[in-house]
Amino acid sequence: MGSTKPDSADRLREFEAAVIAAVDHRASHAEAILKDLIRTRSPSGSEGAARDPHTVVGKVFAAARAHETDVESQTVARGSDNVIEILRGPGRPAFVMEAHMDAVPEGETQRWLDGDPYSGAEGWVEYLGHDRIALHVGPATYEAAIRPRMSKVWEQYRADRRRRILYGRGSFDNKGCVVSAMLAMEALAQASRGVGVQLGGSVIAAYTVDEEESASGVRRFACDSDSWLATNGYLSGPRDARGMLTEISGVALDGSYGWTPVVGHRGALQIAITTRGRAAHAATPELGVNAVEAMARIIVALSDGRGEIAARLERELETSLLGPATMAVGSTIVGGGVRAVRMDGKPHVDRSGVNAVPHWCEATVDLRFPPARNHATDEETKTLLLAAVREHIEANVSRDGWSYEIQELVWVPPVAMAPTVERAAALPLVQNARRRAAQILGYEPELETAPGGTDATFMMHEAHIPTIVELGPAGGLSHDVHEFVEIDSVIAGAKILALLAIDQLGLAD
Repeated sequence: MGSTKPDSADRLREFEAAVIAAVDHRASHAEAILKDLIRTRSPSGSEGAARDPHTVVGKVFAAARAHETDVESQTVARGSDNVIEILRGPGRPAFVMEAHMDAVPEGETQRWLDGDPYSGAEGWVEYLGHDRIALHVGPATYEAAIRPRMSKVWEQYRADRRRRILYGRGSFDNKGCVVSAMLAMEALAQASRGVGVQLGGSVIAAYTVDEEESASGVRRFACDSDSWLATNGYLSGPRDARGMLTEISGVALDGSYGWTPVVGHRGALQIAITTRGRAAHAATPELGVNAVEAMARIIVALSDGRGEIAARLERELETSLLGPATMAVGSTIVGGGVRAVRMDGKPHVDRSGVNAVPHWCEATVDLRFPPARNHATDEETKTLLLAAVREHIEANVSRDGWSYEIQELVWVPPVAMAPTVERAAALPLVQNARRRAAQILGYEPELETAPGGTDATFMMHEAHIPTIVELGPAGGLSHDVHEFVEIDSVIAGAKILALLAIDQLGLAD
């Protein structure tokens, strides 16, 4: 996007060296900020306001303002603000780093090693081989399985088997990413002032809210007609043949495989299945039709039929890049007589009607899927997926006196930077990310795809910004107890991001 004249090569090298030195100089300060953010709860929709210094949003806002960059807040909902930090350059090009600040709930608090999901405690992770790790926090140790893709990083690229960690909910997903972006912005700003240069365009760090629930934060920043990027003129530039903007690029930062570029992830269709029977007194169950029993039959049928459903869908879906469809059944189940479920350290069910046959039950099913073949529309793909579920139920579950219905809850299309890994690897943005990772980490990471979703879905499909689908520090166990992030990976990522911004924007003349 930017250009660097041959006679400015020395100035570029000086600038890059100054950026790396600035990251190293502020590394311990960044680690302290990360600990503080982990210790501050930030559930989706309640991350806080910029004016409240006790919230995650307020702390990120204050830390960003200390960089002497331009910092703005953007209200997404009551008690939930985006923070947007800008290092302005004179040209039109822009490079966006987007990292969400919210985290999923902590779950059962007593299952965490020290009984505190928000301790931000220091410890270390040890790789045991065979897709297993051991976490050591204080005197306690916990063993867990990790994704084979993360095992590959340990086995192929790392000589050591121990890494320093910070422990707690949100550490890996996604506060490590927030701090990597903040440290990169601070280093770029400091080096720019120290060397006396400007980038050829603007670097924008968007610290967003509500990624885990509704993606309202990234939409307010990048996608809506009155989004921050739209109102500031970043979405009105020229486009390529695919309709993607050519003067802006970006990266969706999410806890990942140690700065391995992720180039695609499957779509998500989340549905609710509701069964309806007939209530009766529990002393005379023969007079009723139990909707929970009916749901159990559906769940077992879908669980036993995962392979059959996936094989059917594989004939209609393009699986070469993102892999086959998968299905998680019964991830949430509730039935007649349940009034509420509370998490006060452990689940508490507020129920009534234990002496009644339940007349209704609802369960959720989560399908992850690659694109459909033959350029099918979203509606055609959705119809295909729903038909596979419905027809499997019809063929394998007998119904006697009860009915069921299926309701769509969430639809997110799959996203990919290119149709194949080879074509993704040829993209300049991906090449730059791999080259900078090799420079800092000592090895060039292979490309990967992600099992879950990121905000890149909306940056690419709705804002039409070429975006690395996922990039982030090493760690693990997000959405589970014992979540952790590797401290040194967070710091190394700040260098990678800052150098990638330089690649994308060049230096101003």
